[in-house]
Amino acid sequence: MALKFTETLLLFFTLSIFNGVSIYGCKEGERKTLLDFKEGLKDRGGRLSSWIGQDCCIWRGVQCDNQTGHVVQLDLGNKRLLHDVYGYGPQALPLEGEISHALLGLKQLQYLDLSMNFFGGIQIPTFFGSLQQLRYLDLSCAGFGGLVPHQLGNLSNLHHLDLSSVFYMPCNNLHLVKSHWLSNLSSLQYLNLNLVDLSKAPDWLESLNTLPLISEINLSNCTLELPLSLAQVNLTKLQLLDLSSNNLHSAVPPWLFKLSSLESLDLSVNAFKELVPSAIGNLTSLRVLSFANNGVLEGGVPLSLGNLCMLTSLDLSGNKYLHGDLNELGEVFSGCIKDSLEILSWVCSELTGQFPDWLGNLKSLKMLNLYYNSFYGPFLQLGLHSLKKLDISRNTLNGSVPVNLGQLYPKLEFLDFAYNNLTGVLTETHFAGLAQLQHLGFSANEFRVNISSQWVPPLGLRMLLMWNSNLGPGFPSWIQKLENLSAAIFSNAGISDTLPDWFWNFSANLQLVDLSSNDISGKLPASLGHLSNLLYVDLSGNSFEGTVSQFPANLEYLLLFSNKITGTIPESLCYLKKLVVLDLSKNQLIGGIPDCWNPSPQPRLSTLDLSDNQLSGGIPTTICSSSLVYLHLSNNDLSGELPLSLRNCRALRTLDLGQNKISGIIPTWLAKSLLNLEVLRLRYNMLVGDIPPELGNLTNLRVIDFAYNHLSGTIPRNLSNLRAMKFARTIFYNMKVALAVYDKISFDYIDNLEILYLVSSKLIMGYMDNVNVNLKGRDVQYDKLLPLLISLDLSSNQLSGEIPEELIYLSYLQSLNLSGNHLTGRIPEKMGMLLRLESLDLSKNGLSGSIPTTMIMLSFLSHLNLSYNNLSGSIPHSGQFLSLPDPSIYFGNYALCGFPLNNNCENIDEPSAVGYHKDEDEQEMIGFYGSIATGYILGFWVLWGVLLLNKKWQFTYFQFVDYLLYAIFKRL
Repeated sequence: MALKFTETLLLFFTLSIFNGVSIYGCKEGERKTLLDFKEGLKDRGGRLSSWIGQDCCIWRGVQCDNQTGHVVQLDLGNKRLLHDVYGYGPQALPLEGEISHALLGLKQLQYLDLSMNFFGGIQIPTFFGSLQQLRYLDLSCAGFGGLVPHQLGNLSNLHHLDLSSVFYMPCNNLHLVKSHWLSNLSSLQYLNLNLVDLSKAPDWLESLNTLPLISEINLSNCTLELPLSLAQVNLTKLQLLDLSSNNLHSAVPPWLFKLSSLESLDLSVNAFKELVPSAIGNLTSLRVLSFANNGVLEGGVPLSLGNLCMLTSLDLSGNKYLHGDLNELGEVFSGCIKDSLEILSWVCSELTGQFPDWLGNLKSLKMLNLYYNSFYGPFLQLGLHSLKKLDISRNTLNGSVPVNLGQLYPKLEFLDFAYNNLTGVLTETHFAGLAQLQHLGFSANEFRVNISSQWVPPLGLRMLLMWNSNLGPGFPSWIQKLENLSAAIFSNAGISDTLPDWFWNFSANLQLVDLSSNDISGKLPASLGHLSNLLYVDLSGNSFEGTVSQFPANLEYLLLFSNKITGTIPESLCYLKKLVVLDLSKNQLIGGIPDCWNPSPQPRLSTLDLSDNQLSGGIPTTICSSSLVYLHLSNNDLSGELPLSLRNCRALRTLDLGQNKISGIIPTWLAKSLLNLEVLRLRYNMLVGDIPPELGNLTNLRVIDFAYNHLSGTIPRNLSNLRAMKFARTIFYNMKVALAVYDKISFDYIDNLEILYLVSSKLIMGYMDNVNVNLKGRDVQYDKLLPLLISLDLSSNQLSGEIPEELIYLSYLQSLNLSGNHLTGRIPEKMGMLLRLESLDLSKNGLSGSIPTTMIMLSFLSHLNLSYNNLSGSIPHSGQFLSLPDPSIYFGNYALCGFPLNNNCENIDEPSAVGYHKDEDEQEMIGFYGSIATGYILGFWVLWGVLLLNKKWQFTYFQFVDYLLYAIFKRL
C-alpha cells in the first residue's frame, strides 16, 4: 500500500512538472497581490473570471515556478494573429483601468505581457523599473502615453522589451527624451520601439551600440535622426534592423554595412539617396532586404547585390528604375543570388517594357510580385517550377493567356493577372495542371470567359476574383464544386440569370460574397444564419426581391442597395454587433426605421444608408453612436424635428437628411456637438428659422446644402470662418501602407484570410460615401470625388439682406448657389477672389448695381446664372465672360447690356439712383488690373505645358500668382 502511495505521489509530481503546475501551490501573499492588481482593472470581457479559488497558479495568464511556487509569468496580452488585425476573428475585450502598485509583491516575476489592452493613455508606471527579475516586458499597443520612464533602465536582466504600436492601429503614444538609460539594459536581446517618437533622443544609436547581446532592433516610424557615422560598431550580434518609415533623406550610412551578422534589413518608406550602394555586398549573411518605397533607385543596382548568396527576400517596390532597360540587370541576377532568392517584389514602380529575361534564372523563386506597373507584351512564360505565388495584375499585358500554365508553374497556389489587356477566350484548359491553386484572379481583362459547367476546378480554391469579366450571362455552375471557397467575387461579370438555390449552401466557409452590378434575380433566402463565417455580403445593383434576410452574427458589411427589396427593416439587423456598414438604399422598403440600434457597449456601425426608400415616421433616438461616421436617410418620407439624440453622433462626417419632411429649426447644438461634420445636406425639407451662425465654427464642414426649405433671416457672416472652404484639402491615401499590409499578409504565399488583400490593399471593396449635389444646374452624384467637393447651396429659401462680403474669403469654394431668395444690395465687389469657383447662381433675387469687374478673374467658372435680378450696366467683356455666351443667364435684368445680350450699351441709360461711382483713378486701376488678368489668361496655356514638367516650378509659380491676386483685390 505504501508503495502504491509513493508511486501515485511520484506520478503526480511528474505530471505537475510537465503541466507547469507548482507542487507547492500558490503563495498566499502573491494570490492576494494578484487580486489587488485585478481590483484596479476593468474586465468587461470577463477574461479574469478564472481568478477565483486558492490556487492562483491555475488562473488564466498566471504561471508559477514548478519548484518554488512563486508567480513568474503574468501573460494578459490580447494579441491577434496577423490575419485578424482588421477584426476578422475572435478577440477578447481589452483590459482597462489602473495598474496597481500591488504588482511589486510579485518579487520573482520574470515575464509580464499587457499588450493589446487599453489603459487610457496613462504613463507607463515607473515602478515597473523595480521588478528586478523581469526578463520579458511587452507593453505594445496597450494604450500607454507620454514619456517612457527612464526607470526601465534598472531592468538589467531584461531580454525582451516591446513598447511598440502598429501602423494599422497606433494605440500607444509614447516618446523618449534622451535614451541613455537604454545602455543599462545589458542583457537585452530584443527591442521594439516602432511608432515611439525618438525625435528628442538623438543619442539612441550611441546607447544601443553599447548593448553586447542585442540581436533585433525595430525602430519603424520613430521620427528619428540617423547618424551618418559611428566611430566603433559594437553591434556584432545584431541580426535584424528595421529603420523603415522614418522619412530619412540622407545617404545610407556606411556603418550599416559593417553589421556582419545582419540577416534582415528594412530601409523601406524613406527617401534615401543612392539607395543601393555597392557596399551592400559586405552583408553576406543577409537573408531579407527591403528598400521598398524610397521613390527612385538612384545610382541603379550594383553588381555586388548579386553576390548576396543567402538572400531569400528582396523588395524594391515603390522605386522607379531610371537606368534603362530592365534586361541590363541580368548581370546582377546572374550571381549567386539567383540560386537563393525566393521572394522578389517590385510593385507600384512604373516599370515598363516586357518582362526581363533574367527572371527565368531565379529557379528558387517562390513568390513574384510585379503588380501595379506598366509592363506590356505577352504573359509571363518562364519555367519557374518552384513558384507558388505569381501576381502580375494591373499592368498592360496583351495577347492571350498561355494554355500551359500548369507546366510552367506546377506548384502555383496564388495566380492573379487582373487588370490587363489580355484577349482571346479563357477556358478550363488554361488551368489544367494547377492542382494546388487556392487564389485565382483574372478580373478586368478583354478576353471572353467560356468555362464549361462540367469543369472540375482545383478543389483547394478559396479565392475567386472575377469582377469586371465576361463571365455571364449564365451563373457559373462549376462553382458549387468548391466546398472550401471563402470568397466569391463576381461583381459586374455580365451575369443575367436567377441565382441558383444551391449558392448559399455549397460552401460553409464563405466569408465574402460580392455579386454586385449584375442582373441577378431571385428572392433573398429567409435566413443565412448557417453561414457562420460570413463577413461581407454585397448584392447591390441587381434585381433581388423579397424581404431582408436574417444574417449571421459575425457579419460586418451588408450592401443590398439598388435592388427590389420590399417589406420593413427587420429589428434583427440592430443586433449584429460586429456590423460596420449597412446599406439598404434604393429599394422599396416601407414602415419606420427600427428604434433598437447600437445595443452593444462597443458599437462598430460606421455607415448607415437607408436613403431612397419609402420609410416613414421620425428619426429613431437610438440611431446615433460614437462609431457612426456616415448617416444617409435622404429621399424618404421621414417627418418630425431633428432629434436631440443626434448630438451623440460625435464621429459623424456626413449627415444627409434631404428630400424628407423634417420640420422645425436647425438647432445650434448641431454645430456644437458634431465637430467632425464634413457634409451637411438638409435639402428639400420643411425647416424654418435662421441659419445658425455657429455652423461657421465647424472646421471640417465643406458641403452645405439647405436648398428648398423655409429658412429666413440673413446669411450668417460667420460662414466665412469655414476653414475647410478656405484651405486646400489633403487627401490621404497611403499606397505604401496598403502594400505593406498586402505583402505581409501574402508573405506565406496563401494566408488564411486573403480578404485583407481585397478590402485593404487593392481598395476595391467596401462602402464609398456618396452625396447628390445640385451643381451647375443639374443633380450630380459625388462618390470618389466627394472628398474634393466644396459647395454652399442656400437656394430657394426666404433669406433676405445682402450677400455677406466675408464670403469672398472662402477661397476654395467651387459652387455657390444663393438663388431663389430675397437678397438685395450689390454683388460683392471682390467676388473675383473666389478663384476656384466653377458654378455661381445668384438668380431670382433682388440684387442691384453692376456686375463686378473682378469676376473676369474667375477662370474656372463654367456655370453662371444672374437672371431675374435688378442688375444694370455693362456685362464685362473679357476674361471668363467670353466663354459664357448664353444670354438667358442675364434675362430679367432690364438695365443690363452688352454681349451676349442683343441690347447695345449705348442705348441703355446708366442708372442714376443709389449708385456706386468709381473715380477716374479707380477706373484706371481696374482697367490696368483687367489687362493683367487678360494677359494671365492668354499666357496660361503657354506656361501650363512647362509647369506640368516641373513640380517645383508649379509650386513657385502659383504661390506668386496667389500673392499677386491678393495684392490686386486688397487695392480694389
